[in-house]
Amino acid sequence: MYYYKKKQMWIFTPQEKEAAHNISIVDYLERNYGLTFKKAGKGFRCREHNSFFVNADQKAWYWNSHGIGGGDVIEFVRKYENLTYEQALVQVINPTHSDKAIYSKAPQRPVADKKPLNLPPKTRSQYKRVFAYLTRTRCLDPNIVIVLMHKKFIYEDVKGNCVFVGYNKAGLPAYGAIRSTNSNQVFRYDAEGSDKENSFYIKGYNKKKIYVFESPIDALSHATLENIKTDNPREWLNSTRISCGGNNDVPLERFINDYPEVEEICFCYDNDKGGQKARDLYMPKWEEKGFKVSANIPKHKDFNEDLQEIVKKAVNLLQKR
Repeated sequence: MYYYKKKQMWIFTPQEKEAAHNISIVDYLERNYGLTFKKAGKGFRCREHNSFFVNADQKAWYWNSHGIGGGDVIEFVRKYENLTYEQALVQVINPTHSDKAIYSKAPQRPVADKKPLNLPPKTRSQYKRVFAYLTRTRCLDPNIVIVLMHKKFIYEDVKGNCVFVGYNKAGLPAYGAIRSTNSNQVFRYDAEGSDKENSFYIKGYNKKKIYVFESPIDALSHATLENIKTDNPREWLNSTRISCGGNNDVPLERFINDYPEVEEICFCYDNDKGGQKARDLYMPKWEEKGFKVSANIPKHKDFNEDLQEIVKKAVNLLQKR
Protein backbone atom coordinates (compact mmCIF):
# COMPACT_ATOMS: atom_id res chain seq x y z
CA MET A 1 0.00 0.00 0.00
CA TYR A 2 1.36 3.41 -0.93
CA TYR A 3 0.05 6.93 -1.53
CA TYR A 4 0.13 8.19 -5.12
CA LYS A 5 0.60 11.94 -4.63
CA LYS A 6 -0.01 12.91 -8.25
CA LYS A 7 -3.56 11.55 -8.20
CA GLN A 8 -3.98 11.89 -4.43
CA MET A 9 -5.07 8.32 -3.94
CA TRP A 10 -3.96 5.17 -2.19
CA ILE A 11 -2.75 2.22 -4.27
CA PHE A 12 -3.35 -1.29 -2.96
CA THR A 13 -2.04 -4.59 -4.22
CA PRO A 14 -4.54 -7.38 -5.03
CA GLN A 15 -2.97 -9.40 -2.21
CA GLU A 16 -3.64 -6.62 0.31
CA LYS A 17 -7.27 -6.33 -0.79
CA GLU A 18 -7.75 -10.09 -0.58
CA ALA A 19 -6.15 -10.23 2.87
CA ALA A 20 -8.40 -7.41 4.16
CA HIS A 21 -11.46 -9.13 2.67
CA ASN A 22 -10.57 -12.34 4.53
CA ILE A 23 -10.08 -10.78 7.98
CA SER A 24 -12.35 -12.19 10.67
CA ILE A 25 -14.79 -9.39 11.43
CA VAL A 26 -15.33 -10.89 14.90
CA ASP A 27 -11.63 -10.51 15.73
CA TYR A 28 -11.42 -7.05 14.16
CA LEU A 29 -14.43 -5.62 16.02
CA GLU A 30 -13.42 -7.13 19.33
CA ARG A 31 -9.95 -5.58 19.07
CA ASN A 32 -10.89 -2.19 17.59
CA TYR A 33 -14.46 -1.46 18.71
CA GLY A 34 -14.62 -3.19 22.09
CA LEU A 35 -17.49 -5.44 21.00
CA THR A 36 -17.82 -9.07 22.05
CA PHE A 37 -19.63 -11.92 20.32
CA LYS A 38 -21.22 -15.20 21.36
CA LYS A 39 -22.02 -18.25 19.24
CA ALA A 40 -25.65 -18.13 18.11
CA GLY A 41 -27.19 -20.57 15.66
CA LYS A 42 -25.03 -20.72 12.55
CA GLY A 43 -23.15 -17.51 13.37
CA PHE A 44 -22.26 -15.01 16.07
CA ARG A 45 -24.40 -12.44 17.86
CA CYS A 46 -23.01 -9.28 19.45
CA ARG A 47 -23.48 -9.19 23.22
CA GLU A 48 -23.64 -5.39 23.32
CA HIS A 49 -26.04 -5.03 20.36
CA ASN A 50 -28.48 -7.92 20.00
CA SER A 51 -29.50 -7.00 16.44
CA PHE A 52 -25.92 -7.25 15.18
CA PHE A 53 -25.24 -10.69 13.68
CA VAL A 54 -22.16 -12.14 11.95
CA ASN A 55 -22.45 -15.20 9.69
CA ALA A 56 -20.52 -18.41 10.36
CA ASP A 57 -17.93 -17.40 7.75
CA GLN A 58 -17.00 -14.46 10.03
CA LYS A 59 -17.18 -12.10 7.04
CA ALA A 60 -20.80 -11.43 6.11
CA TRP A 61 -22.76 -9.41 8.70
CA TYR A 62 -25.89 -7.35 9.23
CA TRP A 63 -27.00 -4.87 11.89
CA ASN A 64 -30.79 -4.66 11.88
CA SER A 65 -31.21 -1.67 14.17
CA HIS A 66 -28.82 0.38 12.01
CA GLY A 67 -30.19 -0.93 8.71
CA ILE A 68 -26.74 -1.83 7.39
CA GLY A 69 -24.92 -4.99 6.36
CA GLY A 70 -22.17 -6.28 4.11
CA GLY A 71 -19.83 -9.07 3.10
CA ASP A 72 -16.67 -8.25 5.06
CA VAL A 73 -14.97 -5.98 7.60
CA ILE A 74 -14.21 -3.35 4.95
CA GLU A 75 -17.93 -2.84 4.40
CA PHE A 76 -18.48 -2.50 8.15
CA VAL A 77 -15.86 0.21 8.53
CA ARG A 78 -17.08 1.97 5.38
CA LYS A 79 -20.73 2.07 6.39
CA TYR A 80 -20.35 2.52 10.16
CA GLU A 81 -17.74 5.26 9.88
CA ASN A 82 -19.30 6.79 6.73
CA LEU A 83 -16.08 6.44 4.72
CA THR A 84 -15.29 5.75 1.09
CA TYR A 85 -14.18 2.24 0.12
CA GLU A 86 -10.59 3.50 -0.20
CA GLN A 87 -10.65 5.19 3.22
CA ALA A 88 -12.09 2.08 4.86
CA LEU A 89 -9.46 -0.12 3.23
CA VAL A 90 -6.69 2.17 4.49
CA GLN A 91 -8.10 1.97 8.02
CA VAL A 92 -8.31 -1.83 7.94
CA ILE A 93 -4.92 -2.43 6.32
CA ASN A 94 -2.99 0.27 8.19
CA PRO A 95 -4.36 0.64 11.75
CA THR A 96 -3.42 3.77 13.69
CA HIS A 97 -1.42 2.02 16.41
CA SER A 98 2.31 1.71 15.89
CA ASP A 99 2.56 -2.06 15.46
CA LYS A 100 0.65 -3.29 12.48
CA ALA A 101 -2.02 -5.66 13.76
CA ILE A 102 -2.26 -9.20 12.48
CA TYR A 103 -5.89 -10.27 12.60
CA SER A 104 -7.29 -13.75 12.51
CA LYS A 105 -8.42 -14.94 9.11
CA ALA A 106 -12.03 -15.82 8.52
CA PRO A 107 -12.39 -19.61 8.52
CA GLN A 108 -12.07 -21.17 5.10
CA ARG A 109 -15.06 -23.19 4.00
CA PRO A 110 -14.24 -26.88 3.61
CA VAL A 111 -13.75 -27.79 -0.02
CA ALA A 112 -15.82 -30.80 -0.91
CA ASP A 113 -14.37 -33.45 -3.14
CA LYS A 114 -15.68 -32.69 -6.57
CA LYS A 115 -14.78 -33.22 -10.15
CA PRO A 116 -12.96 -30.45 -12.05
CA LEU A 117 -14.97 -28.38 -14.50
CA ASN A 118 -15.39 -30.23 -17.78
CA LEU A 119 -16.72 -27.80 -20.38
CA PRO A 120 -17.82 -29.35 -23.69
CA PRO A 121 -15.34 -28.84 -26.55
CA LYS A 122 -15.87 -25.82 -28.79
CA THR A 123 -16.76 -26.18 -32.42
CA ARG A 124 -13.87 -25.36 -34.73
CA SER A 125 -16.12 -23.36 -37.03
CA GLN A 126 -17.71 -19.98 -36.36
CA TYR A 127 -20.53 -19.89 -33.84
CA LYS A 128 -23.18 -19.37 -36.52
CA ARG A 129 -25.77 -21.72 -35.05
CA VAL A 130 -25.62 -20.21 -31.55
CA PHE A 131 -25.50 -16.69 -32.93
CA ALA A 132 -28.64 -17.30 -35.01
CA TYR A 133 -30.41 -18.91 -32.06
CA LEU A 134 -29.63 -16.06 -29.66
CA THR A 135 -30.27 -13.17 -32.06
CA ARG A 136 -33.14 -14.52 -34.18
CA THR A 137 -34.99 -17.00 -31.98
CA ARG A 138 -34.30 -15.26 -28.68
CA CYS A 139 -34.07 -11.73 -30.18
CA LEU A 140 -30.97 -10.72 -28.21
CA ASP A 141 -29.00 -7.68 -29.34
CA PRO A 142 -26.38 -9.01 -31.84
CA ASN A 143 -23.75 -6.58 -30.57
CA ILE A 144 -24.12 -7.90 -27.01
CA VAL A 145 -23.78 -11.48 -28.23
CA ILE A 146 -20.70 -10.64 -30.31
CA VAL A 147 -18.97 -8.95 -27.36
CA LEU A 148 -19.69 -11.88 -25.01
CA MET A 149 -18.49 -14.41 -27.58
CA HIS A 150 -15.29 -12.42 -28.01
CA LYS A 151 -14.85 -12.29 -24.21
CA LYS A 152 -15.44 -16.09 -24.02
CA PHE A 153 -18.62 -15.84 -21.97
CA ILE A 154 -20.59 -17.60 -24.74
CA TYR A 155 -19.56 -20.24 -27.26
CA GLU A 156 -20.92 -23.05 -29.43
CA ASP A 157 -19.93 -26.63 -28.64
CA VAL A 158 -19.30 -29.38 -31.19
CA LYS A 159 -22.94 -30.48 -30.98
CA GLY A 160 -24.24 -27.01 -31.77
CA ASN A 161 -25.37 -26.25 -28.22
CA CYS A 162 -25.01 -22.83 -26.59
CA VAL A 163 -22.65 -22.71 -23.61
CA PHE A 164 -22.72 -19.83 -21.10
CA VAL A 165 -19.53 -19.70 -19.02
CA GLY A 166 -19.30 -18.43 -15.45
CA TYR A 167 -15.96 -17.26 -14.05
CA ASN A 168 -14.66 -17.11 -10.49
CA LYS A 169 -13.02 -14.05 -8.93
CA ALA A 170 -9.63 -15.19 -10.22
CA GLY A 171 -10.97 -15.01 -13.78
CA LEU A 172 -10.96 -18.78 -14.33
CA PRO A 173 -13.92 -20.73 -15.80
CA ALA A 174 -15.89 -22.30 -12.96
CA TYR A 175 -19.36 -22.95 -14.38
CA GLY A 176 -20.96 -23.89 -17.67
CA ALA A 177 -24.68 -23.68 -18.51
CA ILE A 178 -25.43 -25.72 -21.64
CA ARG A 179 -28.60 -24.94 -23.58
CA SER A 180 -30.01 -26.54 -26.72
CA THR A 181 -30.37 -24.36 -29.82
CA ASN A 182 -32.94 -26.75 -31.30
CA SER A 183 -36.47 -25.54 -30.54
CA ASN A 184 -37.82 -29.06 -31.09
CA GLN A 185 -35.45 -30.67 -28.59
CA VAL A 186 -35.34 -28.33 -25.62
CA PHE A 187 -32.90 -29.29 -22.89
CA ARG A 188 -30.63 -27.55 -20.42
CA TYR A 189 -28.02 -28.83 -18.01
CA ASP A 190 -24.83 -27.73 -16.29
CA ALA A 191 -21.40 -28.91 -17.39
CA GLU A 192 -19.81 -31.60 -15.21
CA GLY A 193 -17.96 -30.08 -12.27
CA SER A 194 -19.80 -26.74 -12.46
CA ASP A 195 -19.64 -24.62 -9.33
CA LYS A 196 -23.13 -23.22 -8.75
CA GLU A 197 -21.66 -20.41 -6.64
CA ASN A 198 -19.81 -18.97 -9.63
CA SER A 199 -22.58 -18.84 -12.19
CA PHE A 200 -22.87 -16.72 -15.32
CA TYR A 201 -22.61 -12.99 -14.61
CA ILE A 202 -21.62 -9.78 -16.39
CA LYS A 203 -20.10 -6.95 -14.39
CA GLY A 204 -21.14 -3.48 -15.53
CA TYR A 205 -19.74 -0.06 -14.74
CA ASN A 206 -22.17 0.27 -11.83
CA LYS A 207 -21.01 -2.33 -9.32
CA LYS A 208 -23.08 -1.01 -6.42
CA LYS A 209 -26.35 -2.36 -7.85
CA ILE A 210 -26.86 -5.90 -9.10
CA TYR A 211 -29.75 -7.40 -11.10
CA VAL A 212 -30.52 -11.05 -10.29
CA PHE A 213 -32.08 -13.43 -12.86
CA GLU A 214 -32.96 -17.10 -13.16
CA SER A 215 -31.12 -17.71 -16.45
CA PRO A 216 -28.41 -16.19 -18.67
CA ILE A 217 -30.91 -15.55 -21.48
CA ASP A 218 -33.17 -13.61 -19.09
CA ALA A 219 -30.20 -11.50 -18.00
CA LEU A 220 -29.20 -10.76 -21.60
CA SER A 221 -32.83 -10.11 -22.57
CA HIS A 222 -33.00 -7.48 -19.84
CA ALA A 223 -29.76 -5.99 -21.17
CA THR A 224 -31.24 -5.84 -24.68
CA LEU A 225 -34.43 -4.24 -23.39
CA GLU A 226 -32.40 -1.53 -21.68
CA ASN A 227 -30.63 -0.79 -24.98
CA ILE A 228 -33.99 -0.53 -26.73
CA LYS A 229 -35.56 1.64 -24.02
CA THR A 230 -32.68 4.13 -23.98
CA ASP A 231 -31.88 3.89 -27.71
CA ASN A 232 -28.27 3.45 -26.62
CA PRO A 233 -26.39 0.36 -27.89
CA ARG A 234 -23.96 0.60 -24.96
CA GLU A 235 -26.51 1.03 -22.17
CA TRP A 236 -26.22 -2.66 -21.20
CA LEU A 237 -22.63 -2.06 -20.10
CA ASN A 238 -23.75 0.15 -17.21
CA SER A 239 -25.47 -2.58 -15.17
CA THR A 240 -24.21 -5.69 -13.37
CA ARG A 241 -26.32 -8.80 -13.97
CA ILE A 242 -26.10 -12.30 -12.53
CA SER A 243 -27.88 -15.53 -13.42
CA CYS A 244 -28.59 -17.92 -10.54
CA GLY A 245 -29.39 -20.98 -12.66
CA GLY A 246 -32.87 -21.11 -11.12
CA ASN A 247 -34.84 -19.17 -8.51
CA ASN A 248 -32.26 -19.36 -5.74
CA ASP A 249 -29.67 -16.94 -4.30
CA VAL A 250 -26.58 -19.17 -4.00
CA PRO A 251 -24.53 -17.32 -6.68
CA LEU A 252 -25.68 -14.00 -5.19
CA GLU A 253 -24.18 -14.95 -1.82
CA ARG A 254 -20.86 -15.71 -3.46
CA PHE A 255 -20.87 -12.60 -5.65
CA ILE A 256 -21.46 -10.27 -2.72
CA ASN A 257 -18.74 -11.97 -0.68
CA ASP A 258 -16.33 -11.50 -3.60
CA TYR A 259 -17.46 -7.96 -4.46
CA PRO A 260 -18.49 -6.23 -1.20
CA GLU A 261 -19.18 -2.89 -2.90
CA VAL A 262 -22.72 -4.08 -3.74
CA GLU A 263 -25.34 -2.00 -1.91
CA GLU A 264 -28.54 -2.61 -3.88
CA ILE A 265 -30.13 -5.80 -5.23
CA CYS A 266 -32.93 -5.93 -7.81
CA PHE A 267 -34.60 -9.35 -8.05
CA CYS A 268 -35.74 -10.12 -11.59
CA TYR A 269 -37.14 -13.63 -11.20
CA ASP A 270 -39.83 -15.02 -13.50
CA ASN A 271 -43.44 -13.91 -13.32
CA ASP A 272 -44.75 -17.27 -12.05
CA LYS A 273 -45.33 -19.07 -8.75
CA GLY A 274 -41.68 -20.09 -8.42
CA GLY A 275 -40.47 -16.57 -9.05
CA GLN A 276 -42.95 -15.06 -6.61
CA LYS A 277 -41.99 -17.58 -3.94
CA ALA A 278 -38.32 -16.69 -4.43
CA ARG A 279 -39.02 -12.95 -4.18
CA ASP A 280 -41.02 -13.48 -0.99
CA LEU A 281 -38.15 -15.49 0.49
CA TYR A 282 -35.05 -13.58 -0.59
CA MET A 283 -36.12 -9.95 -0.59
CA PRO A 284 -36.72 -9.81 3.19
CA LYS A 285 -33.58 -11.88 3.78
CA TRP A 286 -31.30 -9.46 1.96
CA GLU A 287 -33.09 -6.41 3.28
CA GLU A 288 -32.40 -7.66 6.81
CA LYS A 289 -28.73 -7.89 5.85
CA GLY A 290 -28.76 -4.17 5.16
CA PHE A 291 -29.12 -4.08 1.38
CA LYS A 292 -31.58 -1.94 -0.51
CA VAL A 293 -33.82 -4.40 -2.36
CA SER A 294 -36.37 -4.09 -5.15
CA ALA A 295 -38.10 -6.27 -7.72
CA ASN A 296 -38.45 -5.97 -11.49
CA ILE A 297 -41.18 -8.35 -12.62
CA PRO A 298 -41.55 -9.13 -16.34
CA LYS A 299 -44.88 -8.50 -18.05
CA HIS A 300 -45.02 -12.06 -19.38
CA LYS A 301 -43.41 -15.17 -17.87
CA ASP A 302 -39.85 -13.89 -18.23
CA PHE A 303 -37.86 -11.05 -19.78
CA ASN A 304 -37.16 -13.00 -22.96
CA GLU A 305 -40.88 -13.29 -23.66
CA ASP A 306 -41.18 -9.53 -23.06
CA LEU A 307 -38.33 -8.91 -25.47
CA GLN A 308 -39.73 -11.19 -28.18
CA GLU A 309 -43.08 -9.40 -28.02
CA ILE A 310 -41.45 -5.98 -28.46
CA VAL A 311 -39.24 -7.14 -31.35
CA LYS A 312 -42.13 -8.86 -33.16
CA LYS A 313 -44.32 -5.76 -32.82
CA ALA A 314 -41.51 -3.63 -34.26
CA VAL A 315 -41.06 -6.05 -37.19
CA ASN A 316 -44.79 -6.09 -37.93
CA LEU A 317 -44.88 -2.30 -37.85
CA LEU A 318 -42.03 -2.08 -40.36
CA GLN A 319 -43.71 -4.62 -42.65
CA LYS A 320 -46.92 -2.57 -42.74
CA ARG A 321 -45.11 0.53 -43.96
